[in-house]
Amino acid sequence: MLDNAILLITSILGFLSTALILTKSSRKGSTLINKYLIIITATVAVRFLIHWIAESYPALNLGTLITIIDVSFIVLIPCYYLYFQNIIYERSFELSNLYHFILPSLLGTAFIASRFANEYLIDFYLNLFLGLAILFYVFYAVAGFVMLYKHVWHRKTQIKVIQKQNDQIKNWCLFLYFSFLLVFVIRLINGFMSDQIGNLSKDNLWMPALVWIAIFVKIILSPEILFGYDILNKTINADADKIVLNSIWRLEGASLPISSQKDKKLEEKMKALLMGYLHQIEELSFYTSTFRNPDLSIEDIALALKIPSSHINYIIKYHCNESFSDYKKIVRINDATKLLENGYLNNHTIESLASNVGFSSYSTFITSFKNMTGVTVQEYVKRFSN
Repeated sequence: MLDNAILLITSILGFLSTALILTKSSRKGSTLINKYLIIITATVAVRFLIHWIAESYPALNLGTLITIIDVSFIVLIPCYYLYFQNIIYERSFELSNLYHFILPSLLGTAFIASRFANEYLIDFYLNLFLGLAILFYVFYAVAGFVMLYKHVWHRKTQIKVIQKQNDQIKNWCLFLYFSFLLVFVIRLINGFMSDQIGNLSKDNLWMPALVWIAIFVKIILSPEILFGYDILNKTINADADKIVLNSIWRLEGASLPISSQKDKKLEEKMKALLMGYLHQIEELSFYTSTFRNPDLSIEDIALALKIPSSHINYIIKYHCNESFSDYKKIVRINDATKLLENGYLNNHTIESLASNVGFSSYSTFITSFKNMTGVTVQEYVKRFSN
């Protein structure tokens, strides 16, 4: 009875996770990241629902349907790999991605067809399917590990807000990758123990169900993990009446102890002015070309906003989690992504782009762009050329 309840709970959470992802997909660019996860969560939800119905209403005799669903599950294996790949590169759908599904589709179809073969050959087809399925899964497990190890788990940047985002995505990918691995190991062990392929006995299905429950709960409680590395740039395009970079600005309290008597005198005054100043700084940052000046200083910002430079200095020192230098990089890289999306490289070079948005060094621009977006300039442009 408890086992069956776990199956139902898993299915419900799977449908809730799928609905959440679909809702979040209305956000610009998120569909590029979530499409494979949608397929995974929806399929898992349906699978456990069918198992629950079969256990609750045995008279329906759904054994054949369950076998087909469980064996067809091999088609989802490439979805895990492609999901991780899209987190890193956020590429538009490419027809070449369909190649990943040819072999598992053939394997699943061949196994289902073998059920109608001579009964003496069924064991042979069973063992052949098991061997190929294991090799197929191991291949994608290794390929996924190499990709994540190289591009996610060791990604570093000097910009603190970006590193915080990197760590969040790293932890999510670690959790998801090893959860998928654990589900495979459980299925494999139980498959050998019960002499079945793809299908677990009703006494053991609750084990992978618990793993999936953990995955679904994580998605529901932390929906921000559904987005990729350039979420910071995407949030910058929000309404101007909101504080966009809320992870950069410290709204409550100072980030450092205030020791200067001059700053202490400003403290009370700045509490009432802080939000208004932040709105003005962000508007200047993202809706004007001010930051394209490679020699931009705090004094220049104060002059443009008609705000005392001591006030801007106070904000950067005590209410910004990044240095002024790194804040300028964030603004300029956002500017660069907008230009790229509008086809800037059709008539200009990358060197021209770096100079245009305010970088005095081409190498600094290239490094900053990769740190901010997670991809190179060429890889970023590729999204819009498909």
